[in-house]
Amino acid sequence: MSHSLQQPRDDILGLDTGLEALQNSSEFDGLVEPVAEHESYDHLAFIYESQAEQFATAIPYIEHGLERGERCIYIADENDTTEVLTALEESGVDVDDALESGSLVMYTAQEAYLRNGQFDPDEMIAFIAGAIEEGTEEFEGVRITGEMTWVFGDDPPLEELIEYEGKLNELLPDANGIALCQYNREKFSAEIIRDVIRTHPHLIYSNTVCQNFYYTPPEEFFGHDQPEREIDRMMGTLLDRTTARVELRNHQQHLERQIEIAADAGQSFDEKLRNLFELGRNRFDLELGGLAKVDPAHDTLEVEAVSGEHDHLESGTEVPLSETCCRLTVATEETADVTDLEDSGFAGTLAYETFGVEAYLGTRIRLENGTDRTFFFVSTEPGDREFSDADRTFHHLMGQWLKYELEQRNHERQLKESNERLEQFAYAASHDLQEPLRMVTSYLQLLENRHGESFDGDGQEFLEFAVDGAERMREMINALLEYSRVETQGDPFEPVELDQILGNVLNDLQIQIEESDATIRTEQLPRAEGDANQLRQVLQNLIVNAITYSGDAPPEVHVDAERQGRNWVLSVHDDGIGIDPEDQDRVFSVFDRLHSREEYEGTGIGLALCQRIVERHGGEIWVESDPGEGSTFSFTLPAADVHER
Repeated sequence: MSHSLQQPRDDILGLDTGLEALQNSSEFDGLVEPVAEHESYDHLAFIYESQAEQFATAIPYIEHGLERGERCIYIADENDTTEVLTALEESGVDVDDALESGSLVMYTAQEAYLRNGQFDPDEMIAFIAGAIEEGTEEFEGVRITGEMTWVFGDDPPLEELIEYEGKLNELLPDANGIALCQYNREKFSAEIIRDVIRTHPHLIYSNTVCQNFYYTPPEEFFGHDQPEREIDRMMGTLLDRTTARVELRNHQQHLERQIEIAADAGQSFDEKLRNLFELGRNRFDLELGGLAKVDPAHDTLEVEAVSGEHDHLESGTEVPLSETCCRLTVATEETADVTDLEDSGFAGTLAYETFGVEAYLGTRIRLENGTDRTFFFVSTEPGDREFSDADRTFHHLMGQWLKYELEQRNHERQLKESNERLEQFAYAASHDLQEPLRMVTSYLQLLENRHGESFDGDGQEFLEFAVDGAERMREMINALLEYSRVETQGDPFEPVELDQILGNVLNDLQIQIEESDATIRTEQLPRAEGDANQLRQVLQNLIVNAITYSGDAPPEVHVDAERQGRNWVLSVHDDGIGIDPEDQDRVFSVFDRLHSREEYEGTGIGLALCQRIVERHGGEIWVESDPGEGSTFSFTLPAADVHER
């Protein structure tokens, strides 16, 4: 059973103001809603089991009333008034000022509930009414709380107590007051606590305020047909709660299925969309799911995908948007639904007359860099129920996932187009620059061969500079071309043995390893998912760098791998010259060199190429280093077993 929260009148206190105070307590929690038979928020039963629990609720309740300019009345019994005042002082209340001003009034149970020597429900109701009337002449309102352990005497007035609680429900809704009745569960019998629960529309227990499903209005609780009506109420409550639990369970199952579909990395977008259609058809009990492109400015709708066969709705169908139910999604940012098209203004439209749509649930998907879509479900049979808020919320969540997927597809398409343009540029640049470069190199070589002996020392040196510069330009052009083709010219990913790849790299570098007197230590490497040729480039570049930048001592290089979740982290360690932390990002930039060519040869693109390859594999690469302490270059790769499952 659920009802929307009603706000009390501005001049009437209610539970919303008391609740604000209780929420200031760090341990308080709870969702507050009215019960069907009692629409106000002014009468609470507070059930506690210790003084600490009692004061954690009662003290902030009083404190907040004082802050709001209300008169607060505390009727003490289980605790003496000194204990209550001390607790208020410890919470920051200026007790002396509050007592002097009359904003805080302390009573004992003998001065209130038992002021005439015994308890009389009508007299106590008159006392409360008088206190509220007197208090509201000077203060914003009156809030009252009373400790109810005074009931236990020689002749406990238990029946009169329950009668009083019922009559308080009749007084408070129209009075500018709110009451919190405190019951110690350790001292009241289970039967009395049960009756207390039945006569209070809202309860506070275990620091949580609860909507009371078991509240019984006074006319029922004290009426002659109480048993029959109580049975009806209890059965209704059970039915409502059972129905709600079933709906919650179904919603949870559908939500789990949606997450499962979205998280399945082994399925394509089209496969996920088909599964999403099937989920929605079952969830909403509608025949057909669809995805369509919409252009409100030109009043067009083009069906992009549907979940099944339909005489008119199929991929590629184009119709005026205004002739379909999807026009509803253009006018609102929320999910739109129709269960009676004829009565909803669709008589004479294609949707109703030609397509035969009787029920519709859809939402608009706005895309930043692409044509907007509508995601919808329809049925040619009249709906036997209205769509619920839960239905609309679930459909909205499905639409949000689709929005993310469509945005990703747009970004991937734009990235692919950008990469293709980059490759075309790099190829054109390489082709167009290579030809004049070859001509320059050829003439330099011709000049050296025919007239080399005519040059003096400076001339010969200048000629060598020119030849060397042309050769370096050729290497840079080739490196740039290779860099640009990482995405488009790579091989498909497949499980690869990194141990085997590393062995091939070390074989290729055997001469360099021997000439530098390098020591290469390797641990066993795993299987990973990737492009074998590109991963070979990465390992080779990192090991060559480790040897090159070793300093004066013979290079010491160590290669290992560590599993981290779904990925492997491969690392190449060296004991070389190291890299200053301020320069560690620069090493991955194209043509950005930390050392002159006189110190170390190279194009300045090797690590940038490694980064681009690793990113193509969905990983990342980084360096950890300090000057003179060596470097560790690490990169991540997806484990092969993740893709094989």
